Amino acid sequence: MKHPRLDPARFFGEVGGEPVALFRLRHASGMEVAVCNLGAKVLQILVPDRDGVRGDVALGYDSLAALQAGAPSMGAFIGRVAGRIAQARYTLDGTAYTLGANAGPHSIHGGPNGSRHRVFSAHQDTPDALTLRLRFEPSVDRHPGILDLTLSYRLTDGPTLVVEHEAVAVCPASPASPASFAPHIFFNLDGPGEHLVDEHRLQVFADRLLAADADNVATGERMLLDGHALDLRQPRRLGDLPDIDHAYELAGPPDGGLRHVAQTHSPASGRTLDVWTTEPVMQVYTAGALGTGATPDIGKHGVVHRPRAGLCLEPQQYPNAVNCPAFPLLRVAANQPYRARTEYRFGTRD
Repeated sequence: MKHPRLDPARFFGEVGGEPVALFRLRHASGMEVAVCNLGAKVLQILVPDRDGVRGDVALGYDSLAALQAGAPSMGAFIGRVAGRIAQARYTLDGTAYTLGANAGPHSIHGGPNGSRHRVFSAHQDTPDALTLRLRFEPSVDRHPGILDLTLSYRLTDGPTLVVEHEAVAVCPASPASPASFAPHIFFNLDGPGEHLVDEHRLQVFADRLLAADADNVATGERMLLDGHALDLRQPRRLGDLPDIDHAYELAGPPDGGLRHVAQTHSPASGRTLDVWTTEPVMQVYTAGALGTGATPDIGKHGVVHRPRAGLCLEPQQYPNAVNCPAFPLLRVAANQPYRARTEYRFGTRD
């Protein structure tokens, strides 16, 4: 199915006094990506199917008004801390920090003022790349330290969407800040519309699953995948599995090197997506809660978003690590920047 490009004119506006716009990235391979600087949200990805017909493989919105009314994580770049922080609080180096709760008693995806709600500054030098920047301050999100985030979206051969970020501490005297950033793109290799992702086959190259409590907050325990219902070490049809919203500890040496961590395939369109990352953990989400609010969630071209209409593959740091001594905790301090790279590589097969 062909999908029309998003119209940048429908995204011009201001949020909190900051200018908002839609940016289009284009590559010689024919791949195109549309990004709104509100939340650094990836709202459209155009790549070919097995017959060479280019179509959209990302859920999103077609105007600024629809984006603001829709799911806040749709396509966003999540930070300063991805995932849930238990009871919206933690203690580091003897100092207690209380955050804004926005998931019951917990904080999720950076809290009420996380990056998904904020306007990034954006600069596009070339047709195939976009650089976005955002400052995180304690007065805004209640975490310690001031961080400057530089985020890059680039299109390369493959076709591939490369997502790179660097977070640096602004003030050497400030406390080191916990940080975990994650791309939160909702993929559907058959296109946003009537198709769910139930027919997609997904494989995740993981060592263990991270345990979570009844509120889906990580507890610090690791679970073996042998015999587990959500063992994805071999390709599995998503429709044969319950809803997934779980963090997988990824296989491979923890040296920060780029490695292949997941692949998914749609037999209907023939499209494939392979995920490569330098991050240690990946949250897999089959969007079981999408479109379950009191009002319909209206996406591009009038599509009503439904549960399991998208698949999120979110490389990141360990969730709730600030409250889980068993998990490595990444902290950004002077001379300790946080850099990571994730690649979403698209292809086709019969």
